Amino acid sequence: MKTFAPSLRGAATLALVAGLAILFGGACAGNGGGGSPAGGSGGSPTGGSSTGGSGNGGSGTGGAAGAPGSGGRATGGAVGTGGAASGGAVGTGGGPGSGGSGQGGAAGSGGGSGHCGARAGLLFCDDFESDAAGVPPATPWATSIIGAGTVTIDGSDPAASGTKSVHIQDGDSDYDTLLALHDTTILPSPTGRLYVRFYIRLAAAMTAGHNSFVLGDLFASPGDAGSLRFSEDNQMFAESIGGDAQGAMSNNNFYNDHQIGPGLTAGQWACVELLLDHVTPEIDVWLNGTEIPDLKSTAWALDAYDDLRFGFEKYAGPGSEIWYDDIALGTQPIGCD
Repeated sequence: MKTFAPSLRGAATLALVAGLAILFGGACAGNGGGGSPAGGSGGSPTGGSSTGGSGNGGSGTGGAAGAPGSGGRATGGAVGTGGAASGGAVGTGGGPGSGGSGQGGAAGSGGGSGHCGARAGLLFCDDFESDAAGVPPATPWATSIIGAGTVTIDGSDPAASGTKSVHIQDGDSDYDTLLALHDTTILPSPTGRLYVRFYIRLAAAMTAGHNSFVLGDLFASPGDAGSLRFSEDNQMFAESIGGDAQGAMSNNNFYNDHQIGPGLTAGQWACVELLLDHVTPEIDVWLNGTEIPDLKSTAWALDAYDDLRFGFEKYAGPGSEIWYDDIALGTQPIGCD
């Protein structure tokens, strides 16, 4: 299930509802069995409902708490509504009923916690928990493939959060193996300032060749003078706007000191955040919350990107195997929590 909220304003209301459910669920009485412990399925941020049974023997507490809803897509990071727990009726005689204690279900993780939790300026976040394993992610995602590469949901390898991530397999003979987001309800950024946060893991070490991990374009004219390519080059991060004439590496002094700048370590999840501001203009990059100064620039004109692609675009090669998770977009810094 996919959850799209028009703004963050609904989050406070849902949190209040969850709190009231906890308050009243615990106060009710009964001896019956607890309610359903199941949380919300897929991307729904609603917790499971939990209803106490009817009591025969005096006062008792309500049904068992609803478990957290599983992940999914969240725009605006709305908090999942707790599962309301209504206790059973008061018994007519005897000792206290034996029913379990009843509390509201916990907040669904798709909209209220984890890497896709609510935060200021959040436009969109996807942890891919509601997608079926073995196939490409569902709407609003699409794939952009030139060659025989594959883009599928992986439910077996460790994810950055939850149990699922996006698996990119790009062979040596493939060119584009990309997960694409083009949704006019999300992009371009309504303020001109776009933060793009994602988790990424490589199967093998970064290479000396130039290849791209993230592409930013105008959907109507991809690859124009303001297009973004966030890449690897000389075994470190690199970026370019409209081609290599406007580009940088994470150590711009590499050809003098031969020191490899910040990049990715094979087999480890890393949190990467990009700032793409086409108004100022400005581009900036953070790795695990630390800014990379050599990738900050206000010298290049960026487009108002309405088409973002994540994966592998191969120029020098070789092919690559990559996982992506918890992709988020916002108008304010998103961070790695």
